[in-house]
Amino acid sequence: MQRDFLWSGAGEGKKDHLIRWDVVSRPKELGGLGFGKTSMRNIALLGKWLWRFPRERNGLWHKVIASIYGTHPNGWDANMVVRWSHRCPWKAIAQVFQDFSPFVRLVVGNGERIRFWEDLWRGNQTLCSQFADLYRVTSVKNLSVSDVLGNSYPLSWNFNFRRNLTDSEIELIQSLMLSLSSVRLSPSSADSRVWSLSSSGLFSVRSFFLALSKVSNPILFLPAKFLWSSKAPSKVKALAWVVAHGKVNTNDKLQLRRPYKSLCPQWCILCKGNGESIDHLFLHCPVTIGLWHKLFNLAGLAWVPPRSFVDMLVIAFKGLGNSLRGKTLWQIACLTLVWMVWQERNNRIFEEKGRTEEILWDLILFYSSLWASCTKAFRGVPLSVLQLNWTAVCAS
Repeated sequence: MQRDFLWSGAGEGKKDHLIRWDVVSRPKELGGLGFGKTSMRNIALLGKWLWRFPRERNGLWHKVIASIYGTHPNGWDANMVVRWSHRCPWKAIAQVFQDFSPFVRLVVGNGERIRFWEDLWRGNQTLCSQFADLYRVTSVKNLSVSDVLGNSYPLSWNFNFRRNLTDSEIELIQSLMLSLSSVRLSPSSADSRVWSLSSSGLFSVRSFFLALSKVSNPILFLPAKFLWSSKAPSKVKALAWVVAHGKVNTNDKLQLRRPYKSLCPQWCILCKGNGESIDHLFLHCPVTIGLWHKLFNLAGLAWVPPRSFVDMLVIAFKGLGNSLRGKTLWQIACLTLVWMVWQERNNRIFEEKGRTEEILWDLILFYSSLWASCTKAFRGVPLSVLQLNWTAVCAS
């Protein structure tokens, strides 16, 4: 449903899904549109209930859940082994626990609620994982931190081993005691839990959602900064985003998707030359390259066409200067040129109406000035003044 709405809108009829949904749902810097997967957002929202459970012990809902399912061995959470055969709300929440728990850290106060061996309270691993040989020979597995260390200094070290330790185990216990020698319990403060993904230590749905959405071995989408920092209208940036991915329906793409609908695969409607590809239409076509030359000449820059359209968006051209106005107008002008070329191409194909290069250039100047004048950088600058002299306005 989301895919159909994105590509087809509210109208009837199915249209091409130009870019894979897993790419669309990625963050903008990785080439997506930044709204993420709905399933991940749902998991993040359910995680809020896991965070609230130990913090609202006097709440009626907490008491109901605890009475039905019992409590987790860690003493903080509800029992996550839900054995009900039918669907129940807490069953869906319990399934989130495996994703939720790695981001929770325990802060030692008096040490009475934190399990010494099995809770994550020191370092990035539980002590039962770091010192597995010692954990195996303890007679009581669920000792609290205060049970082992005591409430006073020096620490008491009550490990309750069930037999005498071997030489290698003695070395391990010395290493463990050395790593914990700086721990001090505070009898007046209770143990607490913090959310490791937030500087405040408090849970947020957004931080959990971003952690769940994190892509392994991410590949940055290089044109993202130029595209999404632009103040051009969303429809213009959306077109440039599809073009940058190489997925817009030029003739060479249509020949692959629907050969029976491609009018002439090897013909460009603008220059009447051979081969309408993305790089040709938006960069190397004689009509388009003439427009690019006009834009760079207006900025007083010499320009050599790059190899691809993606390179065009990645190369840091100085454009109209380094001022806020210069950067804003340059980004808008580049994307407006892409928009006008695509509009002209479609007008010539579907409406059999063509405009000269001079008219296209005037339209680029007008729409770039119009959209720029609506931004904060050009507040107070009349449209007529901006349209007449870009260089002078950007330098002021």
